[in-house]
Amino acid sequence: MKGIIDRFEGDLAVILIETENREIHIPSKELPATCTVKSVVHIEESSETYPKITLDAAADQANKQKSSDLRKALLNREKNSKLKRKK
Repeated sequence: MKGIIDRFEGDLAVILIETENREIHIPSKELPATCTVKSVVHIEESSETYPKITLDAAADQANKQKSSDLRKALLNREKNSKLKRKK
């Protein structure tokens, strides 16, 4: 299954699994070293204490590119606003 690292709380990583509408808490030492907040990961349930977590590099890069494109679009938008700012 696929998940997204939402945040780190101390030594735990909170991973959101949207397809099952749940979150799991895993020690951050169980994650690959390159994982950060908003990284896309594959989760393989196993009989061990914690599931096996691997980084989905392609999906992670696609999310970063999408965020970058949205940021550029916001910065390049028209500056004319119908709302007036208070001075």
